[in-house]
Amino acid sequence: MLITEGAKRALIVSILSKGWAAALSLIAVPFYLRFIGVEAYGVVGLFVNFSILVGFLDLGLGATLTRELARLPVKAGTLAEGRDLTRTFEFIYGLIALLIGLLVVVGSTSVAEHWVQAQTLTSSVIARALALGGVALACQWPTNLYSAGLAGLHRQVQLGIATMLFATIRIFLTVAAVWWQPSLESFFWAQTISAIFQTLGIRWLLWRSLRLDEHKPCLRLSILNSSFRFAGGMTGIAITSIILTQTDKVILSRVLSLTDFGVYVVASTFSAGLYMLISPMFSVIFPRFSSLIHDDDSIKLADCYHTSSQVMALLVIPTAVVIALFSKELLYIWTGDYEISLNASLILSFLIMGNAFNGLLNLPFSMQMAYGWTSLALSLNILYIFFLVPGIWLASLNYGAAGGASVWLILNLLSFLLMPFLMHKKLIHGEMGNWYLYGSVIPLLVSFLVALPVFLFGVNGGKLEVLILIILLWLAIVFLLILILPKTRSHILVTASNIG
Repeated sequence: MLITEGAKRALIVSILSKGWAAALSLIAVPFYLRFIGVEAYGVVGLFVNFSILVGFLDLGLGATLTRELARLPVKAGTLAEGRDLTRTFEFIYGLIALLIGLLVVVGSTSVAEHWVQAQTLTSSVIARALALGGVALACQWPTNLYSAGLAGLHRQVQLGIATMLFATIRIFLTVAAVWWQPSLESFFWAQTISAIFQTLGIRWLLWRSLRLDEHKPCLRLSILNSSFRFAGGMTGIAITSIILTQTDKVILSRVLSLTDFGVYVVASTFSAGLYMLISPMFSVIFPRFSSLIHDDDSIKLADCYHTSSQVMALLVIPTAVVIALFSKELLYIWTGDYEISLNASLILSFLIMGNAFNGLLNLPFSMQMAYGWTSLALSLNILYIFFLVPGIWLASLNYGAAGGASVWLILNLLSFLLMPFLMHKKLIHGEMGNWYLYGSVIPLLVSFLVALPVFLFGVNGGKLEVLILIILLWLAIVFLLILILPKTRSHILVTASNIG
């Protein structure tokens, strides 16, 4: 059984919504660089880094809500239970949002005076901007929970459409604000206003999906007992994952000048665009895995696992390989700044391939989460931290930003070799070889074999000509992989026969 039509539709909408949001963000970066400057954009990057660092304060509630709502049949009794669970988590999330806002506001002055190495911006300007960013983050925070709830209810289509709408509002409002008044404060005021609208909108969608007229949701802290172990494991994973994904930025924000760190942020922003393909797959497939495990349907589970893994490889690997090989050209097309493109190209190549290996691991990870098995990911993350933190520190001191980025690639390559091997020894036995072969190795080989000759030959011409050539190369790799990968080929043939 392939991924259901509903799941395919949800995946398409989710990818489009993430792609739309990422595309708008990428388009907006040159405007930010023009209106507020690369140093101020470094402050934005520092704030984004902090926003991710506090992600562990989710306490595993988002993933728990997704998993529990996906397992609840939609009938009166269990829907009431889901409403109580959502209200309880919503209350806790609100308290966490207040805590985060206060934490940022209180610490903004210390960070501005003692952490960043600004050259033109004053400490007071940076402190005010970070404090206002804390307000924006507090307003944005509950959206994570509401989005997780919609995913658990298989409402990814509604969530995707809403995400596109609010992303458009946020980007256009922010660009207009910095154009009207070029300053960091204008940037974060726009972020705050758009965050309020987004949180209220996503909340309305979730509670409309949980509507039950005869039931009033209530706060029941006893609900947490049944979810404590899973949520605790997810919190541990979140903490260690944040350390793994953000250590480079924390160290580099201290080691590098704010201008050089801004260059790193540009490369990091570009590479993070790959998650517009990775995140939708996880958000759609994780609830699907949870439902199939709850139904004890191992055959459909294995088929869904391999289908989604090959789709993930098709989406991620050609994109990452092409960007890694043509990083300088793509950065120049994007920013129009030759110096930034030259300095950030190697950084982008390392980061994008590290993100690709990380993305391939998302579906084995989602399988573990659907089973409620958190100990493997947590143990491996702790092990990786002992390698990553000193590795990035030494590499960045000796080789700068590119050195730090290379450690991220090495770490994810090691994880790619180790984690699935250990997982398949316990879950979905006999499927490891199939996953490695068709879910990673063949797509990697094909992508490099097709793209490498073009890279060695070189691409010439104006921005438009170079961009068209790179897109055509990417399309050629994707088309070839569709024919080679058995699940994607089968899906195309079935779709074609239905049309015929």
